[in-house]
Amino acid sequence: MFTAPYPENIFLSAGTMLFNEGDEGNAAFLIKSRSIEVFRFRDDCEQVVANLGPGDLLGEMSALDRRPRTAGARATADSELVPITAEQIDRRIAGADPVLRLCLKLATERFREAVAEADTPRVATKARGGELGAAFDLIEFERDLDRGLKAGEFELFYQPIVRLADGGLAGCEGLARWRHPTRGLVPPCDFIPTAEASGLIERLTDWCVAEAIGRRDALAGGAGGAPDGFFVTVNVSGRDLARPQFAAGVGAAVSEAGISPASVKLEITESMLMANPDGAAKILSELRVRGLGVAIDDFGTGYSSLSYLATLPITTLKIDRSFVQALAGSTVNARIVQTILRLADELGIAAVAEGIEDAAAAATLRQMGCTYGQGYHFARPLPFPEFVAWAQTRAPAPRA
Repeated sequence: MFTAPYPENIFLSAGTMLFNEGDEGNAAFLIKSRSIEVFRFRDDCEQVVANLGPGDLLGEMSALDRRPRTAGARATADSELVPITAEQIDRRIAGADPVLRLCLKLATERFREAVAEADTPRVATKARGGELGAAFDLIEFERDLDRGLKAGEFELFYQPIVRLADGGLAGCEGLARWRHPTRGLVPPCDFIPTAEASGLIERLTDWCVAEAIGRRDALAGGAGGAPDGFFVTVNVSGRDLARPQFAAGVGAAVSEAGISPASVKLEITESMLMANPDGAAKILSELRVRGLGVAIDDFGTGYSSLSYLATLPITTLKIDRSFVQALAGSTVNARIVQTILRLADELGIAAVAEGIEDAAAAATLRQMGCTYGQGYHFARPLPFPEFVAWAQTRAPAPRA
């Protein structure tokens, strides 16, 4: 008999029980190979309900509503199953649209009613070819991500943020990379969506924040004696902003490191901000009370109102790279960038232009009055030792 959690695929020899009727519903199972027999007892007799094979999903209803299993299951041949834990399901449902959650709840209740009335209940759902492969890949990748976090396979690369006025180093952004033992260096676009959907993003963010804070002085030291004005920024997700103790945790990490809270900035995208304006404003205020900086990333793409923006306790606007990279060929984009810069000036906050790829764009933004720049023109994201070596070639940031 197996119990949750299920960290790896389950291999059952013929005759082995997967679960019994009446057991807690702590997982659903995708059959990857061979066969599973589903049965129940009625009038002291065992009744076989179904014989299932590759691509069948079973046990999902109990995993959804946590009610006891309505039947038992055992392997009729040596079989491999992919467990999908109730916790994994819950995290995905929690992030779904409220209407979808309501429909799922009602569908689950009605299914239970139908099972209670039926002599031979339906106990499995066959996954279609594309869905089956995608489900196997997703669950296995999520497990691999969890393993990688536990094994310490993640690292931060640091991309410089420079003062456009003189090209001196002002700070950097810490960007997560996964140094996978077989896949090599995995970029964030390949693992962040899974981390978000699975809830593992919270552990990843905690690690990134702690790592960046812990290395802030060493990063700044590369720029010349740990200048007070040097800052490090880290991206956070909507899930992080929904955590009641998130701001307190970051504040505690800063205090333990003995650095100025103002030297740490947390970035949230404009679209994420607009997904839950009231909740985001509350947590951002808590971060600012603790002296931490708050940056709005990809600004210009999220349709936030200027009146709402003016009420937020932000310290930095980061202009989306799509506007910056189209500066030379679009007067409209140039006007948008200039408008954002004027807005930042009116609010008394700094502006960072992302995605600067050539000297011409850097010069244009400098003439527009943009304070900071970031992009491949200056440097790509670099591993810690390479960043320190690169930083030693730049002028130190001024003291605050």
